[in-house]
Amino acid sequence: MTPVPRLQFSSVRTRIVDGKPLIGIKHTAKAAAGLPVSTAWIEMPPEDVEQLIKTLQETLAELSTK
Repeated sequence: MTPVPRLQFSSVRTRIVDGKPLIGIKHTAKAAAGLPVSTAWIEMPPEDVEQLIKTLQETLAELSTK
């Protein structure tokens, strides 16, 4: 089994690009050896973030019924 990095924290930023707001998310984790692992910034418009939140809430609701 491959060791999975453990999430330490997520960073969030907002910025305006070509007059449109973007919300960026970046995750930082620790690998099995204790070394930090970071993702690139993933930026999306607010409506995509709303859909992501909805999907995560639905997934958590499903997990709580099992």
